[in-house]
Amino acid sequence: MKSIKGNNQIISSINSYVSDQLKDSLGIVVLSVNNNAIEIGAINPEYDKLKDFVKDIEKKFSKIVSIKKISSDEWRSILKNENHQELVEGFAIKNGDKVKLPEFENSFKEQDKNLFSLNSPIDNNLERFDFFETGGSEEEPSEEINIFDDDVLQKNEDPVISAVRAILTASIKLSASDIHAEPLEDRMRIRYRVDGVLQEVYSLPKTKSRAITSRIKVMSKLDIAERRLPQDGRLRYRFNKDILDFRVSTLPGKWGEKIVLRILKSDTSLLKLNKLIIFKEELDLVRNMGNYPYGIFIAVGPTGSGKSTTLYSILNERNIPDVNITTVEDPVEYTLDGIHQVQVIREKGLDFSRALRSLMRQDPDIILVGETRDKETAQTAMEAALTGHMVFTTLHANDTSTAITRLAEMGIPPYLIGSSVVGVMAQRLVRKVCKSCSRVVNADPLKDKLAFDNGIKKLCKANIKRKNNNEFNSSYFKDEKFCQFCNGSGYKGRLGLYEVMRINEDTRELIMQSANAKTIKNSSVKNGMRTLLNYGLELVKEGLTTLEEVERVCLLEDAGID
Repeated sequence: MKSIKGNNQIISSINSYVSDQLKDSLGIVVLSVNNNAIEIGAINPEYDKLKDFVKDIEKKFSKIVSIKKISSDEWRSILKNENHQELVEGFAIKNGDKVKLPEFENSFKEQDKNLFSLNSPIDNNLERFDFFETGGSEEEPSEEINIFDDDVLQKNEDPVISAVRAILTASIKLSASDIHAEPLEDRMRIRYRVDGVLQEVYSLPKTKSRAITSRIKVMSKLDIAERRLPQDGRLRYRFNKDILDFRVSTLPGKWGEKIVLRILKSDTSLLKLNKLIIFKEELDLVRNMGNYPYGIFIAVGPTGSGKSTTLYSILNERNIPDVNITTVEDPVEYTLDGIHQVQVIREKGLDFSRALRSLMRQDPDIILVGETRDKETAQTAMEAALTGHMVFTTLHANDTSTAITRLAEMGIPPYLIGSSVVGVMAQRLVRKVCKSCSRVVNADPLKDKLAFDNGIKKLCKANIKRKNNNEFNSSYFKDEKFCQFCNGSGYKGRLGLYEVMRINEDTRELIMQSANAKTIKNSSVKNGMRTLLNYGLELVKEGLTTLEEVERVCLLEDAGID
C-alpha cells in the first residue's frame, strides 16, 4: 500500500496493520489522513469483510473511516506510484497535467460461495456467461464490457471473472491436480487432470480465450502485455472456508498462450507414510532408511507421481523438537510446523545449489532438496551426507537403478555415489477402482496373459459407463446406471506403486565398478527388491486397481528381470 497525503507515521502504522491482517489484496489503499478521519479507497466498498476491517481501524486509531469507490486502474496507479501520481477526486496529476483515469471492469470481489457446491453438478455450459465483447479485433480489446446479471453470479460481476471462478471451482469438485487452458485454432479447451488422466470438460469460443488468459494472468500478478515469453506465477483462491494455492505457468503457442495451473494442496493430514505405502516390506524399508543418521535417500519418478508427498511424510515422522530440519523447494508445497522451509527464487540468484551451501552453515540434521538437476547441487548434497547429515532429494529417472546411472552421467564419481547414497525409491501413481461401480471378473489367460503368468485368477475391472470425456450429466445414460461417485470414469482416487532399493554391499560394489542399470537392478531383485510392475500386480490381486492401470505406468518387461 502507498499513501497519498497526511500524517506519515499514522499512515505507516495503518499500512503495516493492513499488511499483517489482510494477506490477499482486497483492492484497498489509504487516500488521506487528518486529525479526525481516515479516507480509504476501495474497488468494492460493499465487500462484507471490508466493513469489519473499517471497525477495527476506527477502534485502533480512534478516527472515523470513510470509504471512496475507486477503479482498478486508480488502485494500481496508487500502489505502483511509479510516476509520482496523486489521486485527486478521480483524476491523476502527472507531470503537472490533470489526466482522467480510465474506468476498469468490476474486479477483486470475494468468490460467491454459492456459485458451485461440492454436491452440485458441474456447470458444463460456459456459453451462458455473457462474455464481454471486445468491440474490435482480439489483438486490441476494447475497455467496454457488457455486464451479465445472473442469480448464480455476484451482483454486477464481470462475466469473465465469473467464468474463471467457475473453472477454478470445477477443479475442486473434480479433485483435479492440474488445469489446462489451451487455445486451439477454433476454440479454447479447458482440461482437468483427474487421478492422473486429462479430461476435457469445457470448450469455449476462440474469441473469449484472450479474456480468460488475461484474467488468470492478472490474478497471478503476471505481465498481461507479455505474450511472447513464458511466465510463472502463483494465485490464491478462496472456496468456502478453504484457501487454495495454484502454481501458474504460461507458454506461448501458435494460437495463443497456454496456461497450466497446478493445484498445491497443503493438507498435512495426508502425510501418513503408512497410508501411502500399503505393503509392509516397502514400508519398513523406507522407514528404516528414512531414520538413518546420515546419507542420501533419493526419490525418482515423473512429475506428479507423488515423490514430494512421500518425502514430506518421512520428514513428518522425524519432525521432533531435537531435530533441525530444513528444506529447499520450488515451490513449497506443504507447510510443516517446526520445519524451516526455503523457497527457491532463481531470478534473485537463489537456486538449489546456493541455498544448499548456505543452509550448511545453519547446523541442520536433516535436509530436503526439492530437486537435484545439476552436478553442483548433487555434489554439494553428497558432501553434506558425508559430513554427517541426512539428505532427501528427488531426481528425474525412470526407476531405482537408472537413478544411479543418472548421477554418473551428471559427472559424479562412482566412489562418491557408492559412499553417500543409502537408498533409492521409484514411485508411480495408479487410479483406484471405484468401490461403487467396479466389478470382479475371471482372468482370461489368452487376453490377460500377464495376469495369468503372475497367478492372478480374478481381475478387478472398472465398470466405465461414460460415453465421452465431455459428458457428466446422468441424463445422457438412459439405458444404464451412471455412477455419480466417480463421474462415470470407473476410478476414484489414486494409489502409489513403490520400488525401493537399499544400497547394500553388493550394490555398492557394482556402483564402484560403474555397472550399467540392468546389472544393478538384477542384483537388487535377487536380493529381494520388488519392481514397480510386481508391486502393481499385487495391488491388482488385492482388487485395488486394474491391470490396465498398471500397464499404463509400468514397463511390462520388468515382470521378469534377468
